Amino acid sequence: MNQGQSNKAKRQKLIVATAARLFSSIGYDKTRIELVAERSNVSPATIYNNFENKTGLLLAVLIDEGDEVKHIGEKIIAQRQRSDIRIINRLIELYVDHPMEFMNKSCWRQALAASTASSNKKFTQEYQNVDKQLRNQLIEVIHSLHEENIFKDQIDAQSLGEIIWNNVDQMFTNFISNEVMTLASLKDTLSRQTAALMTLALKSE
Repeated sequence: MNQGQSNKAKRQKLIVATAARLFSSIGYDKTRIELVAERSNVSPATIYNNFENKTGLLLAVLIDEGDEVKHIGEKIIAQRQRSDIRIINRLIELYVDHPMEFMNKSCWRQALAASTASSNKKFTQEYQNVDKQLRNQLIEVIHSLHEENIFKDQIDAQSLGEIIWNNVDQMFTNFISNEVMTLASLKDTLSRQTAALMTLALKSE
């Protein structure tokens, strides 16, 4: 990467970080491209050239967040003990905790709508790819645990991982759609549901 590319990457990262703070603090609707540009010390044209529109900028925020979650997850996995099923809950907590550190529920509702309805194919595909990477990260851990012989012989590790991920994904969607539901309640529900699945899947001691 040459100096020009490096500067461009740093500028884009600054713009995305600025947008994330504004989306969270004042909401998606009130966050104008001009305000993001002013806070990032760039011109509005720079943002339009790099992200096309505000939806593209929002998706870029999601992509950055997803990448960070993936890297944190890799560190957690690298430190896990063999046959320790607590790794599953650690990853699930990461997947629901981290997103709420920088965007509120209202903003996440806009984000999920944008990820499915946006005409901005570049950022939509990148976001969906990050989501798949997190899904695969969890499933790979299930496969590793299966290879460590902690599950019943008839358990399909791939299907178990997919079921757990789909449940996390659906419960997170329910959470951001429900203004009353707390993050603590979400995590408690996911913990109970995952424990029920694990009870069915684990070998008897």
